[in-house]
Amino acid sequence: MSIQLSLFWDTADRLEWYWPGDPSVFEGSFEELLDQKQAHNLTVCSVRLFLPEYWFSTLELNLPAKTRRLSGQALKFAAEEFLAQDIDSVHLVLKNKPLGGAATVLVTGLERFSRVLQTLRVRGLIVLEAFNCQDFSIPENQTNETLLQISEQIVTLSARDQIFKIHPKGFSQWFDMWSQQNQLDPEAPILIISAHADGVAKSIVNQLEATGVPVQWVVQDIKQLIDWHDRAEGNRQPGNLITAEFSQQPSNSQYQLWLPAAVAGLAAFVVWVSLTLLDNHRLQIRIEQTLAASDNVFLQVFGQDKRIQRSLMTREMRTLATESGIVDRSVQVNALAVLNDLTIASPSFKLEDFRYNHDRKEAYFTLVQDIADAGDAFALFESLKTGLTDKGYTVEYSANQDKDVFRARFKSVYGGQV
Repeated sequence: MSIQLSLFWDTADRLEWYWPGDPSVFEGSFEELLDQKQAHNLTVCSVRLFLPEYWFSTLELNLPAKTRRLSGQALKFAAEEFLAQDIDSVHLVLKNKPLGGAATVLVTGLERFSRVLQTLRVRGLIVLEAFNCQDFSIPENQTNETLLQISEQIVTLSARDQIFKIHPKGFSQWFDMWSQQNQLDPEAPILIISAHADGVAKSIVNQLEATGVPVQWVVQDIKQLIDWHDRAEGNRQPGNLITAEFSQQPSNSQYQLWLPAAVAGLAAFVVWVSLTLLDNHRLQIRIEQTLAASDNVFLQVFGQDKRIQRSLMTREMRTLATESGIVDRSVQVNALAVLNDLTIASPSFKLEDFRYNHDRKEAYFTLVQDIADAGDAFALFESLKTGLTDKGYTVEYSANQDKDVFRARFKSVYGGQV
């Protein structure tokens, strides 16, 4: 499924989002994003989520040299001794396949990550991919040991899978201490990226060069959300946080909600087919008995030497028998057809029960919606009634609020009266 929205989540009040194909990046609150989603007429929207770099830390693991892949449980076991917090409180993702036993692991808090995914999901925003935004801010294929990204307000230092954000006024003193502690190679140049060739960037470059630090300075626009989106679209990115346990394919949810009803409908259809076949078998026996009786009467009346047009008699009798079981050839409806027509219902509904009477073309079913779900349940019930009426059903229902759900009991008759 293609991505319909790229979203950077800092807090619920500080979001950035981008609709592919739109020239603008929007900023605002979660409620403002939901207003735009509604304006796009999207009930469910597939999302690529970018999270702030301060949510993450990284681990460098030394695994057995022949290791090619790790299960989730094995990854926890390998990383547990290097983490100060409870291993069950974090979410771990391999950023690369182990090579010669070396593997980089991305670590983030499990509760906070799960909470954001759930907040988005209940409002119809289904996260299919999630990444640390820092992986997209750093230029591709850069090999420098240390990278500085400088704006007028903040300096971001990336080195050895560590991220630091420092205010420009205190950067020089901080960098002197940090470089000594980490024993940086004095011959390795530092890559500096800034949007401007003056101001804070020029001041920091001058300070570093004055102390003998080799610098490679590139003036270019700092990559933003559209750049992140284009890069993720261009190739498969490592470090996707949506692993098996967080799979959020929209089809999974809908499949689980409608599976009981589909099974019930299929069972009803099988029963109906079985009864129909049985009735046809009984009709066939009656046809044969009638033909035999007709032969006897014909021969008794016209004599044993008269020829009977058996083929004509058989054809006419089969036609009459077949047509006798059809009330209205223009109406083709069964339990599966009714279930298919119910797919116009809101995806927030759950089908609680379903019964179908084939002879009367009557369907009885109950729909419920959690109070926490988005959307006016009573308006959605009425919308479903209108949609079914347009499809040729006569519908009536009663709705009420029961504890933590809205419930509506429907009765529909195809082409008839309730």
